Amino acid sequence: MAERNATFTGDYLWTNMNVGEVFPTTATPSTWSVWQMLLSNMSLGDIPAYGNIAGHLYLNYSLTYSFLLKTMRKHGRAMAVIGDAIGTPPDGVAVPTFPVSWGTIVFRLVPREFGNELKKNKLRKSAPEFLATIRHRCPELKRRIEATQEDALISLWTDNIRPMWKEVYLLQDKMNEELAALTRKLKAELTKLLGEDEANALLATISNAGELDSLGPLMGLSKLRSGKLSREAYMQCYGHRGTYENELYEPRPYEDPAWLDRQLVEFYKSPLDVSTMLQKRDAEFDAMRQKIARHLPPKKAQVIERKIDEVIKTNSLREATRAELTRIVDVIRAFFLRAGALAGLDEGVFFLTIDEVIAVLSGDTSEAGTTSLVEQIPTRREMYEKYKVLPPLPRWIRGSFDPFQWVADPNRRMDVYDSRAPVSPTAPSTNNVIKGHPGSAGSVEGVVRRIDSPDESDQLQSGEILVTGSTNVGWTPLFPRLAAVVTDIGGSLSHAAIVARELGIPAVVGCGDATLRLKTGDRVRVDGGTGTVTFNGETLSTD
Repeated sequence: MAERNATFTGDYLWTNMNVGEVFPTTATPSTWSVWQMLLSNMSLGDIPAYGNIAGHLYLNYSLTYSFLLKTMRKHGRAMAVIGDAIGTPPDGVAVPTFPVSWGTIVFRLVPREFGNELKKNKLRKSAPEFLATIRHRCPELKRRIEATQEDALISLWTDNIRPMWKEVYLLQDKMNEELAALTRKLKAELTKLLGEDEANALLATISNAGELDSLGPLMGLSKLRSGKLSREAYMQCYGHRGTYENELYEPRPYEDPAWLDRQLVEFYKSPLDVSTMLQKRDAEFDAMRQKIARHLPPKKAQVIERKIDEVIKTNSLREATRAELTRIVDVIRAFFLRAGALAGLDEGVFFLTIDEVIAVLSGDTSEAGTTSLVEQIPTRREMYEKYKVLPPLPRWIRGSFDPFQWVADPNRRMDVYDSRAPVSPTAPSTNNVIKGHPGSAGSVEGVVRRIDSPDESDQLQSGEILVTGSTNVGWTPLFPRLAAVVTDIGGSLSHAAIVARELGIPAVVGCGDATLRLKTGDRVRVDGGTGTVTFNGETLSTD
């Protein structure tokens, strides 16, 4: 139980290209078990859809590709779908495949997905009301958790928390699918009518007028600064959101009395007013819509306008769902903390799985006659700490991967690992263009600031170009200080792309190796409309 390594389950290609921003830190057994109860339902037969590699969540790219290849029959069509949604493997990395039978699809996958779709569609019809219910239920659940003893705590998990957790996740999955489908259709229509460059430019300009939950913590700071929001109200709205909000072991921001003051200090460093940034992007978006109206026949223009509005509304609801999913994670953390207090384990409880916590609360501390669950906690904590100090693992991993052997190899690749065909260290690239996905329209030239966490924000100077692996809501307050943002992970619906679009900051996302090729002080040009970062090797002093 102490060691987690999904790469030993078979010859698959694993990637964190679409999940790295959601799970940016090492997962404890508690966190993995709670998310696994949701993610395991996406597996195909005995083939896992997601895996835990040294405490980090990875998607089984081989499974997704093999399924698409079976249903679409052609490599090009399958790669067009998977490449847009997840990413494309680096050159020279093969995708192991396995046969997917129609029997598995018809008799196992279809019935499962049919049942899920019925639940998703029901939740979707009443989504705003359902999410409002979640906002009201979570504080009450936390109060009940604090006042509950062992048996009642188990019932609270079984009857209230777990069902709510699964329902909100199903709605989140539905909103992700719906937004991705709408965006693909809009892009296809725009490309056909205007060409790919114009289509990308428009998609990278779409704005929700600042009404997205991803912007909530930033907009809240603006209101707090102007006196429109109290400190107490801010913490009630956003105190559960942060960089590591999906890891149960990590404290929530509201648990740190000094957290909000630190956020305000960073917010005051921005030379630009958030409202002004939003108004500027709205004007750019309106100009783009007017351009469409001028260049297309009236009926075609109306169709595009309607599809744009559908994307905007769906994006807003998707972000609201994600915010409530995070609120339930906070409730689950409260559940584990209470269980730890009742069992005398304190924070050691986070090194047990949810099923093991239930067993401990029930008075059963054995595991098939072996060492008691409680006695395993130190070993698991030790392994967690070893995983925690590892550098970022490769974005792409094929075959059996030992993270400790990998980190001890001075010639290791940081971007990809392939046990079947070991690759030499990356040679210095002579290509001065890094290609990613268009995230947010605009072009700017500036100096790189290469950091890995918002905790390093004291290094970030106003007007610099942020280059990092990925961003999430914990990074949002830093965005007004940026000239542009470049990430290794993510697509057009990633946090970096969405927030940058709202604020009118150029963004290129999903580059794969930008953090390897760029360093602090490099001068680059970021073109968010084309998804390119150009540099000439010039490095400036950042002192």
